[in-house]
Amino acid sequence: IGTLMRRMFVMRTISMVFQSSLLTVLEPSPLMKGMAILSMSVQHFLGGLITTLTFTTMMHCTQRAEESIQATHYSFLATIEVFGKLMFSALAGGVVDWFGFQVAFLFFLTISAGTALHVWTATLTGALREHQIKEQPK
Repeated sequence: IGTLMRRMFVMRTISMVFQSSLLTVLEPSPLMKGMAILSMSVQHFLGGLITTLTFTTMMHCTQRAEESIQATHYSFLATIEVFGKLMFSALAGGVVDWFGFQVAFLFFLTISAGTALHVWTATLTGALREHQIKEQPK
């Protein structure tokens, strides 16, 4: 899971940087519109993969909890995940209004790149290290 997660977050960051470069480098043309649609499609696909990996990781963490609280543990993690998305979407509009679109976009792009760095580090040092998963008794 860790290796796949690292790759998806890096690919998502690269896709966002590519899409950002489309906004600054190319003039509006049918080619740019096609590349922008392709880039957004890739981002949505990768976002879906990342969501699936997130819930798989939460299930993996839940399986390590005591059996009597596993369902509650998973429900709590899923609730926090959804709450985080809702809070971010509620606050994003205010950030754009306050700082302007360009600054907010750069800020959100930096946050997204930071999550990729965090996932990279966490999967190399945390509970999702590949050799830890392989060594666990069944």
